[in-house]
Amino acid sequence: MKDWQSRSTLREDSAAASSIADVDRNSQTWPKRRWTLFTIPLLLFATYAAYAPAAQFSFTYDDFAIIVHNPRVHSTRFMAEYFTEQVWGDNVNRAGNLYRPFFLTWLLANYQIFGLSPPGWHSTSILLHLFATWLVFLLARALLEEPNRVAALFAAAVFGLHPIHVEAVAWVSGVTESMSTCLFVGSFLCFLRCRTKHKFGIAASVLLFAGALCSKETAIVLPAVIVCYLLLFPDSGRGRWERASIRSMAATLAPYVLVVAIYVVVRSAVLHGIGHPVADIPVSSSALMLPWALYFYISQLLIPLGLGPFYDIDRSHPLSITGLILPLLVLAGFVLYLWWWTRKTRSNQPIFLTLWFVLTLAPAFGIFLLMSRFEGVHDRYLYLPSVAFAILAGYIWLRVRALIETPKSRTQQVVVALVLLTGMGLATRHQAEYWQNDLVLFTRACAVAPHNSLARLNLAAELMRRNRFKEALDEIRVATAEDPKSGIAYSLAGKAYYFLGRYSEAETSYLQALKFSPAEPEDLYYLAMSQIDMGKPIEGLEVLRRGLSLWSNLPQYHFAMGLALSKTGNWPGAQEEYHRELVLYPESQSARDGLKEASAHILGAARKSRNDDQ
Repeated sequence: MKDWQSRSTLREDSAAASSIADVDRNSQTWPKRRWTLFTIPLLLFATYAAYAPAAQFSFTYDDFAIIVHNPRVHSTRFMAEYFTEQVWGDNVNRAGNLYRPFFLTWLLANYQIFGLSPPGWHSTSILLHLFATWLVFLLARALLEEPNRVAALFAAAVFGLHPIHVEAVAWVSGVTESMSTCLFVGSFLCFLRCRTKHKFGIAASVLLFAGALCSKETAIVLPAVIVCYLLLFPDSGRGRWERASIRSMAATLAPYVLVVAIYVVVRSAVLHGIGHPVADIPVSSSALMLPWALYFYISQLLIPLGLGPFYDIDRSHPLSITGLILPLLVLAGFVLYLWWWTRKTRSNQPIFLTLWFVLTLAPAFGIFLLMSRFEGVHDRYLYLPSVAFAILAGYIWLRVRALIETPKSRTQQVVVALVLLTGMGLATRHQAEYWQNDLVLFTRACAVAPHNSLARLNLAAELMRRNRFKEALDEIRVATAEDPKSGIAYSLAGKAYYFLGRYSEAETSYLQALKFSPAEPEDLYYLAMSQIDMGKPIEGLEVLRRGLSLWSNLPQYHFAMGLALSKTGNWPGAQEEYHRELVLYPESQSARDGLKEASAHILGAARKSRNDDQ
């Protein structure tokens, strides 16, 4: 009887304690909620303030080719083609390596709302980055140990304010990074939720994963990230493989693998292969530089100074101390420290976050192997990997806070964090200014990467657009010294010489361009015009006919043929070509003037003939 009474009393005490705990939790619910409602908007506002100047920037770099001069994103009638063609459409002069239908859909939606007004496009890019920052906060809350609100906020702040994201946010075409990251992180959050609560959430996770793949192909590593999480944080909690857990893992991964299989099949059909290498050096030489590439990306995150759209990569000595040995030593030291830290804290979080970083950065290593030596690394490739970097910063916050005992020391920790984040925000705002227009951007690119030929050529092209041809030629000469076989360099030089009236040098440059790269319509046109102005209309006609045999109905081609024929005295032929130009392009004033001149010559010749007969 006494035992029964004692057990009854114990149950009552337990119930009372539980009731008191419930009351305590309920009493703390509103302050916690209020804390979140106050701090998250404050963080997002600070992030917006860091990028606010970008809302007034112009289109830059590839924005002109993919947005401004791309009719496929100006009309809804092309939407079906987004899923059956590469990003660049049927432009055969661009490698078919990008299959991103959701990205093109995003561009179409922006065009329907803003037209070609850059502020609207930049504003939506900034808003998408804010959404990604909020998702990082949610992911940090889900991954980090309790109490984790301040640590998750710190992680989200590191992600939102880090200067490494300037390229992805301030450049309109860089929006693929934030799009893919939002869908990637959203998919992983749904996966975490369905493991503990809602099993049907797996469908939402898989759909978001498919959307991430259709935004950018680098999202394909999500199943590998999920595998790492399942191995490091198994349901059993024992951390070892069992037959049942293997079956469960296979069942969990099956829908993701199915999506990957479908994506690979569709991508291969659209691009006629998984991808097409455009490297100008052997892959084996680039492979030796992979440790340097990893070292470069880590250093960019830790010390985000001297950022730019291009970087110098010295691949001539891959086995040097700075190219291989030093990066390997630093990375080996980092791995040993990570192992020691994991053993000491008895937590798998650092390992998982490191694996997230490496796996999501792996596609960037593939790009490093397959791309041109002037375009092997970019800051935007760190957007998704930096999610793990930011949450790892939040994890460090937790560990440091656990070692701090006095309130004064904890206050000092908060002050240090605020100073650090303020510095990051100011650095981001400063770095964003370099993306305001192409002239500023490519001037910065040449300052950061003085030996990068592509940076020089982009600056030269922008100078030529501003009619600063002599300055452009100076940049082209430097670029040619770095890359003597650059067809683009000779093409730009030819155009600069043409507009300076130096037709002989223009002809020489264009012939060199055709020697090193495939023919472009503009190259053939200006080569022909140079020859016509040099008094060699027959040679010019041959070049123009070659161009029309490759591309039909090119603008200005029939006008140029009319001009060449007029130089030979064939006015009826010139009249016919001018008329063809006006049929195809009625707005051509030069063709209209040429037609008047040809008609006048023909009429004058007819009158003279009649007078001679009389």
